[in-house]
Amino acid sequence: MAFGTARIIAAALLLPTTLVACGSAEEKASKAATRFDIYYARRDLYSARVEINRALAAQDDVPEYWARLARLELADGRLLQAYDAYNRVVELDPENDEAIQTMAELSYSGGSYDDAEKLADRILEKQPRSLRMQLVKGSVAVERREIDTARAIAQAMLAIDPTNEGATLLLARATNLAGDRQAAIRIVAQSVAKDGETVPKLLALLDLHAGNADFVRTARTFARLFTLLPDNSDLRIEYARLLYEKGRPERALAMLARLMRRHPGDQALEQRIVDMWTEVGSDKVDIDLLGRFVARSGDRALKMALAHLLLDRNRYAEVEALLRPYIDADSITAANVEADVLYAGALSGLGRSAQAMAIVDRVLRFDENNPRALLMRVRVSIRSGDLSRALRDAQVLVRDNPRIAEARVALAEIHVRRREPILADNAYASAMKDLGDDAEMLKAYLAYLRQKGRNSVALDAAKRFTRENPRSSGGWRQRAELCLELRDMECVDDALGALEQIPGGQKIRAELMPRRALLASSQKGPTP
Repeated sequence: MAFGTARIIAAALLLPTTLVACGSAEEKASKAATRFDIYYARRDLYSARVEINRALAAQDDVPEYWARLARLELADGRLLQAYDAYNRVVELDPENDEAIQTMAELSYSGGSYDDAEKLADRILEKQPRSLRMQLVKGSVAVERREIDTARAIAQAMLAIDPTNEGATLLLARATNLAGDRQAAIRIVAQSVAKDGETVPKLLALLDLHAGNADFVRTARTFARLFTLLPDNSDLRIEYARLLYEKGRPERALAMLARLMRRHPGDQALEQRIVDMWTEVGSDKVDIDLLGRFVARSGDRALKMALAHLLLDRNRYAEVEALLRPYIDADSITAANVEADVLYAGALSGLGRSAQAMAIVDRVLRFDENNPRALLMRVRVSIRSGDLSRALRDAQVLVRDNPRIAEARVALAEIHVRRREPILADNAYASAMKDLGDDAEMLKAYLAYLRQKGRNSVALDAAKRFTRENPRSSGGWRQRAELCLELRDMECVDDALGALEQIPGGQKIRAELMPRRALLASSQKGPTP
């Protein structure tokens, strides 16, 4: 009895402390959430992330804190993390409409159409006039090529709100899918004339005009988009690509020069331009014209970009001559790291591996984590036959920079050269898991599988990639090209049909159609 009384007294003594501790946790969480709101309003996403994580650490069963985290992840472009955070909101608050609706939209964006439809239906059962969820269902119908369903949903949405942009674009997509591109263009153009220009409408017109090979209207639409998006670099690179394809390389170069002057020292931008040049092809870019243009402009950034392109084309002597004035003779400086790495690549290509390695080693002593220098040392080591060193560097590079596709390919190639097929397979499998949205990684993997004669595995990989990345024009290109190589007409037509419906896909489809026609001709039986 005395023992029981003692326990009751002890519990009573502890109770105030427990309440204070509980209140303290709630107070900490509340204050952190308030600080989150301040930072989030300022678009200081880093500080906002710190604060909302503090709130959740103190109190992780409040749906609104998880909703704040989800909004932050969306603003930061981390869609999978946003989905997970909203999923936690629904676990804590099963009727939270904001979370369910956003999860439906994210599921659609990620290609999970069944999940998107189910989540949309949960809202529509309560709110049958929800335009957001009707748009999700209509968009899923388009992806499934259910034209009548998509058109009916779009028309029902317009009956509720005749000015609804999502409904207008959904109707245009369904109309285009039905094979009437001109009618789809009219739908969007009439909406622009009536309700004004918006970025989504102009992007839709851009794809429709480009798919129609209408350069004049495509160029005009680009110009209108530039006004609405004055700082969008990707849009200007795409316009330069169009200019190259239409035989206007000087206009393209002038635009790119202006763009690089606006963003001096932006290596990511330079690489995107180089990638675009590589994709367009040396015949359309005209490297010699580009070289003369760069020499006249005197723009250092353009020279670095030209050096990238020349190096990609194995024109090593020209790279060496172009970059010689920029090379640090004794010590490396921050301003010249890029030039030194490219110069080392040129020397390696000229057979001067020892000199190339000496420069790369100096760069890495200056910046031991420089991924371009480490990748260059991997390439120099492969070229000189030092596969052990190449392997060590490639493993470090992949560990520290898992998103660099070239590093993943280099590691797999080293295993191939070392005759380690299981390790090569594992390297590619790991890369595809980590870079499941990278079309260039897919391209390298498919080439590897084709070289090994594993065509069915390659086709499965391509199908899985496009299923998981249904809006990736690069992924559908790789799938279409693989199907053409395998002479699988049904597979080709599926891929070309998908390309017809996604941004940038019509242009790729137009490039591949002659090969499809050739395949169709070869598969016809002899004329009776």
